[in-house]
Amino acid sequence: MKRFKKICIGLTALLLTAGPLLPNITNSQTVEAAQKAKGEVTLLKNDYVYNPSGHKIKLNISHGFTVPEGFSADSKGYVITDMEIDEYSNGRTSYSYYGTKKINGQKFYNLGHNYYVKNADILEVKGHNIKKGKLVLSHNSLIYTKTGKTTGKKLRTDAIVKYQGKAKTATKTPKYFYYLNDLDRYFKPRYIPTHKIKGKYYYFLGHNRYIKAANVGYINGHIARYNGVSSATVLRNTSSTTVNYSAAKRKLKKGQKIKLDLTVIPYEIDGFEGYIYRLHDHPDEYVSEYEVKLKRNLPIIDYSDLVYTYVTPLAGNSVELYDTSGKATGKHIMKPTHSNLTVDGLMYLWIPEKNKAELFYHCLNYSDTNVIDDKQPNPIPDQDSVTHSNNQKLNYGNNFIKVSDVKYVSGLKLKALNTIEQAKNDQRIATTADKQELLALFNEGKDLDQNAKYDTDLMNNYDCSLSNASAIIRSDKATIAQVAEAVWYVKTAKEQLTTMSVPQGD
Repeated sequence: MKRFKKICIGLTALLLTAGPLLPNITNSQTVEAAQKAKGEVTLLKNDYVYNPSGHKIKLNISHGFTVPEGFSADSKGYVITDMEIDEYSNGRTSYSYYGTKKINGQKFYNLGHNYYVKNADILEVKGHNIKKGKLVLSHNSLIYTKTGKTTGKKLRTDAIVKYQGKAKTATKTPKYFYYLNDLDRYFKPRYIPTHKIKGKYYYFLGHNRYIKAANVGYINGHIARYNGVSSATVLRNTSSTTVNYSAAKRKLKKGQKIKLDLTVIPYEIDGFEGYIYRLHDHPDEYVSEYEVKLKRNLPIIDYSDLVYTYVTPLAGNSVELYDTSGKATGKHIMKPTHSNLTVDGLMYLWIPEKNKAELFYHCLNYSDTNVIDDKQPNPIPDQDSVTHSNNQKLNYGNNFIKVSDVKYVSGLKLKALNTIEQAKNDQRIATTADKQELLALFNEGKDLDQNAKYDTDLMNNYDCSLSNASAIIRSDKATIAQVAEAVWYVKTAKEQLTTMSVPQGD
C-alpha cells in the first residue's frame, strides 16, 4: 500500500499536457515577473481557479502547454490549486498573491498567471487568519428568524458570514463542532453555541437572523464537523475493509448511497496515508476517504481507540500487578511517559484471603522495561528509554491490575466477562473434561503459521497465551475460573493478531 500526502478531498490532481491557458499568456507572465507580490496567502481548501471574468479555467489538452507549478487540473482539464491541506498535522503551504479583484460582486485573489481564487478559499493573508469569527457556507442557506420562519433571503455556497457568540471548549462532543487541528481530538473539541429551533440547529448571525448549522463548512477557518450519521456517495466500485485493511468485506458499487458515522486515523507503519470512514450499519467495516464523497465531516478518532483500552494509575506513575488468583506478583508496571497503560479485558477474580471477588483489568504489556521488581526497586524514571537491570521478565505474561488502582482514559469501554457469583462458584478444581476446549485451542495454536506477516509483539503475546494454556492443562490444581480465563486469553490474543496491527509488507 503506497503512502502519499493527504490533499483536498474530491479534487484529484492530474498533471496534464495542456493547451493555451489564456490568450497572450507569455505577455501575462512577463508582466507578473515585473510585479511585486503583495504577500502570501494560505488556502482554506483546494478549489477551482478562475480567469478575470469569473469563469473556470479549462485547459486544451490538444496543445503543448503544461500546468504552472503549484497548480494542477481535474480529470476534465479544469485548473485547480494544488496545496497540501492537512488538518491532521496542521500542515499547509502558501501562494504569493498579486492583489485582489472583485468579480461578479465577489472578492478574488490573484495568484499570478491571471489565476484567481475565491475569497472563500483563503484562510490566511500575510499570516493573518481572515476567517476568525466567521462561518463559510458549504451549501446554499436560507436565512431564518428565531421562530423558524424564512426571511425570504438566501446565502449561497461559499458565502462568508460573521456569527454571534464566542467559541467555547466542550467537555462532551456537541452536535456541531470543530477541532483546532485533528490532533486536538485528544484534548477538547471547540464549538460555537447553537440555537435549537423546531428540532434543527442554527447559528445566530445577529438582528434576528439565523442559518442552519448543517449548511456550514468551516468555522473560524477549521472544518465544521457533525457528531452524528452522515450520508455518502460511493465514487467507484470498491469494497469495505476491516479497521486495519486485513480483510475485504462487502462490495460497494459506484453511485451507491451509504451511511457513515466516524472518521478514523488508521494504523500505518510508515506515515499517515488518509482517513477511513466507519459504516454506520456495519460498525466493524470501513471505507477509504478516497472512495466516497461525504456529505458532512464527522468526528475523528484514532485507530488505537477502537481496539485498545487505556487506563492510568490513580497515584504515582506505576501500579501493582496480580496473577490469575488475585495474588500480588511482587512487581509494578510503569505508565509510559507519553502514553497510558493498555488493558484488554475486565473480569472478577476471587480472592480467597478476603473471601470476596474484586474487579481487575487484564494488562496488555509490550515492554518489560516498564516492569519494576518490588524486591529490588529502582527509582521510577521519567524517560521511556531508561531500562531496569533488576527487571524479572514478564514475557507478555498473564497479569492483572486492580480497577480500583487506575482510572479509564480512552478507547473501548470494557464489560465484565463474568459476575461476582461466577468468580466465587468457579473456584472448584477443573476436571479433564473441563479443559477440553482449552486443549483444542492449544493444539490449534501449535499449528498457527508464525511468520513475519504478524506483528512481533502480538505474536509474542499469542505465544504467551499458549504457554499459559499449557501450564493450566498440565496443572492438577487449576480452577474452573483459571481454565475459563485461559480460554479467553488464547481467543483474545489470536483475535488481536488480525485486528490490532497491519500484516507486515504490502
